[in-house]
Amino acid sequence: MKRFRLRAFVSFGLFWSFLAAAVSGIVLFFRPEGSLASWTNWTVLGLDKKTWEAVHTLGIASLIVFSVLHIILNWKVLWGYLRKTASRASGAKFECALALVLVALVTVSAIYRWEPLGRLLAARSSIKQGSLSVDVAPPSADAADKSLADLCAGASLSVEEGLARLGKAGYVVKDSSITLGKIAKDLGVSPERIYRVLLGK
Repeated sequence: MKRFRLRAFVSFGLFWSFLAAAVSGIVLFFRPEGSLASWTNWTVLGLDKKTWEAVHTLGIASLIVFSVLHIILNWKVLWGYLRKTASRASGAKFECALALVLVALVTVSAIYRWEPLGRLLAARSSIKQGSLSVDVAPPSADAADKSLADLCAGASLSVEEGLARLGKAGYVVKDSSITLGKIAKDLGVSPERIYRVLLGK
């Protein structure tokens, strides 16, 4: 039987956990706000917001674990490399200072929203508010938890007319006391879609 190679295992673990953390981080960067993600049934590759958050959290956790193991297994090599690098650093003061200045500029740009990085943060904020994923905004943050009767009343619509609109669109709902979220889940659509039909859109 082939001998298990711990260093190779840790190296591959480091790579795969970095990939999981990086991909999930990018996906979450572009996700809408929590309530809007639920409102529109937002998914990427079939995974919803909570699942992507779980993937990201566990990806980061495994990245930390594999990083610590990598340092432990390669401590002598890393320490030797750091000592050599430190002895050569006297000839790379400019590069060291430039790297420090760039990182400081990025950090300050994030704090004060300086351009052009401010535009990236503004774009993310716009996406989180649902500019790319929401056609009809929820009437309130807890709209999915409100009953169909309450939503009809808020839209100046009789319950009978609301049920008729849903039925015409192919969504049969018999009890107006059920919450919008439950109706949407039972019908396999987003709460936004049901609400859009109620508004006649």
